Amino acid sequence: MKKRILTGIILTILLAPIIYFGSYLMAAFIFLLMILGVYELLHANNNNIPKYIYFICCVFAYLLIFDLPLFNEYAFLFENGGLKLFLINPLWLVLFIIILLATSVFDKRFSIIDSVYCISLVLYLSLGLKGMLFLRTFNTTKFFPVENDGLILILYVLLITCMTDIFAYFTGMLCYKVLGKEKVHKLNERISPKKTIEGTIGGTLIGTIAGFIFAILLFKNTNLPQYNAIIYLPISLVLSLFGQIGDLILSAVKRYFNIKDYSNLLPGHGGVLDRCDSFLINSMLCSCIIMIIMFM
Repeated sequence: MKKRILTGIILTILLAPIIYFGSYLMAAFIFLLMILGVYELLHANNNNIPKYIYFICCVFAYLLIFDLPLFNEYAFLFENGGLKLFLINPLWLVLFIIILLATSVFDKRFSIIDSVYCISLVLYLSLGLKGMLFLRTFNTTKFFPVENDGLILILYVLLITCMTDIFAYFTGMLCYKVLGKEKVHKLNERISPKKTIEGTIGGTLIGTIAGFIFAILLFKNTNLPQYNAIIYLPISLVLSLFGQIGDLILSAVKRYFNIKDYSNLLPGHGGVLDRCDSFLINSMLCSCIIMIIMFM
């Protein structure tokens, strides 16, 4: 636990300026997460995937997240350090699918199951990372913007995700002590043996309330569309619930490959994917909500 807390403190110190300044600093951080995330996903498969597949996955993950300046509506805009829209270029997605499926035909070391695994999980990772970049650089108009909508948005999603995770853990632990192991209700023992329904309820309740209060207090100071405050309650609830689903999705991958963590990069926490699992799905989900609002 001490190692976990110490790592958490160090991560907070390192991430604070990245989140605060955003822009190119955030883009560089997303690029690093992309490299590490793709490695962890492919490494989870017990090193059975050929090494060149890692290069292919990294190239297409980059294109799906940052794209090329030629495609302005999809690409990271280097002139102002932001993303205009949360969209992926169908060209890169189609090429990615075709190349990996074709590779499974011609390379006996790379099966059709491997190709589907790489396509689905690298796409999932890319969408999550692009969502993070979109949220933080939302309405970016200049280099290193600090006081903008993006900072509020990413803090909103981060708050809900962290509060849900923390209080789900402590509520679950409390129920274990008070009720005993026999009386707690397991959430999904096959995927995550220690998670409980009681913990999920406690985490969801606190995460939703925290997000709702944050939105009421701070969204009014942004250029985001202003709605009746009550709308922030269901949005916060959805993010709290889906964050836990994101946790279970990447846990299911670990259980399938019979590994405890994606890596040991972060002492006490595991790998990058172990730490970002809930935030990935919440980032893409919140980005989708914003896109829907933008086009309404």
